[in-house]
Amino acid sequence: MRRIPVSTSLVVALAFYAGVTASQARPKAAKVVAKAAAGYGNSEAITELELKAYEYFLASDQLEGRNLPSRGFDTAALYVASHLAEWGLKPGGSTANTNGPLQPYFMPFELVSKRVVVAESKASVTAPAGGRGGGPGRGATGPRTTDFEYGRDWTVAGGGGRGAPPLEPFEVSGNLVFVGNGYVINKTNTNPYAGLDVKGKIVVVAGLPAEIIAQQEQAAAAAAAGRGTAAPAGDAAPAPVSAVPPPNPFGEPCIDFLTPEAAAAKNGAVAVVSFASFQQLTAMANSNAGGGFGGGGANGPAYRAPKLQAHLACPVVPSVTAGLPLAISIFQGEKKSASQIFYAAGSNIKQDSFALSADTKISFHLAVRSEPGHAENVVGIIEGSDPVKKNEYVVFSAHLDHIGLAGADPGAHNVNNGADDDASGSSALMAIARAYAEGAAKGIRPERSVIFLWNAGEEKGLLGSQYFNEYPPVDIGKLVANLNIDMIGRTKGSGFTDPDTAHVLAAPGEVMVVGPNISSDDLEKTVETVNDSYQKLVLNHFYDVTAPDKTHDNLGPQPRGQRIFYRSDHYNFAKMGIPIVFFTTGLHPDYHRVTDTPDKIDFKEMLVVTKTVSAVGWVLATQPGRPKLNTKLPEQLMKDMKMAQDQGWGKLTPVMAPLANEPQ
Repeated sequence: MRRIPVSTSLVVALAFYAGVTASQARPKAAKVVAKAAAGYGNSEAITELELKAYEYFLASDQLEGRNLPSRGFDTAALYVASHLAEWGLKPGGSTANTNGPLQPYFMPFELVSKRVVVAESKASVTAPAGGRGGGPGRGATGPRTTDFEYGRDWTVAGGGGRGAPPLEPFEVSGNLVFVGNGYVINKTNTNPYAGLDVKGKIVVVAGLPAEIIAQQEQAAAAAAAGRGTAAPAGDAAPAPVSAVPPPNPFGEPCIDFLTPEAAAAKNGAVAVVSFASFQQLTAMANSNAGGGFGGGGANGPAYRAPKLQAHLACPVVPSVTAGLPLAISIFQGEKKSASQIFYAAGSNIKQDSFALSADTKISFHLAVRSEPGHAENVVGIIEGSDPVKKNEYVVFSAHLDHIGLAGADPGAHNVNNGADDDASGSSALMAIARAYAEGAAKGIRPERSVIFLWNAGEEKGLLGSQYFNEYPPVDIGKLVANLNIDMIGRTKGSGFTDPDTAHVLAAPGEVMVVGPNISSDDLEKTVETVNDSYQKLVLNHFYDVTAPDKTHDNLGPQPRGQRIFYRSDHYNFAKMGIPIVFFTTGLHPDYHRVTDTPDKIDFKEMLVVTKTVSAVGWVLATQPGRPKLNTKLPEQLMKDMKMAQDQGWGKLTPVMAPLANEPQ
């Protein structure tokens, strides 16, 4: 990770602010009883002033956008932990080998950055000097070997996205077989490997199936229509990594179809070489050979959590992307040239498979270097007053991280402050934790225990909440509900406009609730009852669906919508069969941009939403029964619940000791 000298302003700011199982049988559903405002624990103690103080610190330039991992994120974690210690919450993190009073509030998990060692990574093609069928150099004797530079002539796939295999070193060599686009598709009886022996060889592929191209074009058109205007240079809003992709038109991978990498593995090949797309060729032409996953940038190298690596549905082989020089060399003298194959793929023309010359051989050696890192959830607990119910838990959550620095012009404001996303939720969670701690000190204590969880790495794929649920520090079957808070600080007041038609933002006095209609009707009744007798917000269920339509979660011409239900930390709790409710005020033009600053926060709105969430949690922590999970759940959620079960999520796991360089 790129190290940046610690600024004096950061030190001063920190010094100043630091002071200030799912299948288990469920009990019968709770009977919701309306209470007066004074009955919702200590929720009335939450103030607008404290929300503003927490918000302005967490969204300050000094925290540099709270990228994970970064000194800014560590500073935010220390800030939260210092308040939890001051307020007297029980630590929910490390119990051994800690330093100081703050590390016990941290639930650490490992990160690793992997990058290609360019100087040690080699590729070469060995072929007859004249090429099969003649060509330049015809008449020369013996084979000719041509070397190719990593970054400019070839790159690797892997480690670059959710569900992709991690970047690993490899060394392969072999003869070559061209297999069209490389997909094996059951419903169309497509098998480009039929009649070919690829065992021990390297397959070459070009293009994509027409159905996938159409899906990509539809998504791009919808995104362009939604944006309306281009984002400022260096300030484009990245697609949310936590969004669930649309389903593959061919069905389930490894069951209904095989990707080129999976099909190659099944047929005994050792690697896949893919023709680069136009966009990839442009990137190669401008490459500085930074190399693969883990390349640098304003936020340093990218990291993954090794214990949270995706479990691939079936084996795959390494995948290499070939630029034009390498592709031309591979097909030199063959019955089809590289240019013919490239343009046929771009025109979506079906291409027949064929074996390349037995005299042509390609070799790859990929060198990879790993760099360790660390992350930490922040966890505080208020123990319940009932001797039995205190072993059950209500979990409040918000994510503490954001997307870090933007690539802006020198001298421009390049901090993605993340004031709404999700300093607003993290600040609300601090205020709720303080109110509960203050109430407990006065004898106002819930019957069930309450966990306050600030997740790390939501922006990197819901990492912190996945870690909490995959390796829970408490019995996962004792979790009553999860109340998640993400982006509750913006409203469409007078004069508000947004060119992006995909965005839906709440009006003042309104909040969007996501999940209870999907997850638990009991929980929905609790939310409604509390709201009707307390802050009386307008409850908007626009995002509370898993099948978007014209009036719910729509995204213009794209029928699948934003799918907000799948896009924040509550979803990992839903995978464990835990009833969830997600509170948000929605999306706006400053989402994931340097313009998401604290001066734009509607603190009056933030206050009433925070009090409402606090009150709902209080009822869940005190009522006789627990909300039941709905018997009918969305197909995608059912699949993900089975995946979590198959992969062994939810086994009680002691929190590990602090990692090297963990903040203290």
